[in-house]
Amino acid sequence: MNRHFKKYYFYFLARIFDSVGLHQKSVPYYAETIRFRSFFWDSQIRYAEAIVKSPKKITLQIQGGIGDFLQFLPFILKHKSYSYTVLTHFLYAEAFFKALGINVKKYYFYTNWEDYVEIRDRLQKLPDTYICPRTLFFKTNPFISTRKKALKKPYVIGIHMGSSKLAAGKALSPDFVLKLLALLLPAQYKVILFGTKNELKSLHIKTDRRMRLAHDQNVIKNLSLVNQSDLMIASDSVFKTMASMLKIPSVVLHKDNKNSFRDRTFIEPYVKAQCMSVYKYKNLEGPEVDDALAFTMKNINALLKAS
Repeated sequence: MNRHFKKYYFYFLARIFDSVGLHQKSVPYYAETIRFRSFFWDSQIRYAEAIVKSPKKITLQIQGGIGDFLQFLPFILKHKSYSYTVLTHFLYAEAFFKALGINVKKYYFYTNWEDYVEIRDRLQKLPDTYICPRTLFFKTNPFISTRKKALKKPYVIGIHMGSSKLAAGKALSPDFVLKLLALLLPAQYKVILFGTKNELKSLHIKTDRRMRLAHDQNVIKNLSLVNQSDLMIASDSVFKTMASMLKIPSVVLHKDNKNSFRDRTFIEPYVKAQCMSVYKYKNLEGPEVDDALAFTMKNINALLKAS
């Protein structure tokens, strides 16, 4: 059967079982649906509801990096008593979930795509084990309890240039970031610059009272600062996902390459919700830096100066 039709087939099978109250039978079909398209129609919502209503005890898998963790968090925080396993390349995953009071049954770590596929396929064979449901937006910020400040001048712009070690090619070029700062700071914007100490050190930037560096080794502390941004400019990274899930406007710059999972899970739903603008580049060096800057500043002006 064609992949395009499989998601419809599994979705409608799940709906049929739901309609007669057989939620334990609908769960695996919803899981198959979202395997082909993460946010196909209302499949994630119905999947989560079926899991909660199912009388069968199941184990839920949390897969991927921190950006994936964020989309899983709304369900996990609401259902901490469930059994969870984690498959990730993020070395500090245990500390991350422990800080949020989430008990994880077992962690599996991988360092490359081949390791991930091997472990993932092995876990898929375990009985009553399914991927955790995702959610597009946070109803409440999971990292801080304070409300976001009202949108007013001076506007705060978050910038994240980095990427995970597993996808180093996603990072924005230092040339782009430095030229962007040279435009923002004289225009009286405040800036929160996110990244590791090494990433930020490589920029050789001078301290400025309008700029804050967010490079704590505890990623939760850095993620909590996203809430203070009026707009986020970022690579294809966890910080753009955090901003989008909080409905903070974001300008995302990523390579113009084919990546269906990225686009359908982390890009297209937020573009459709009008909280993300995307610039696709071939190589963020030389003349293309100026084009990317023009796109970025145009969006900043449209999103902030019009408010």
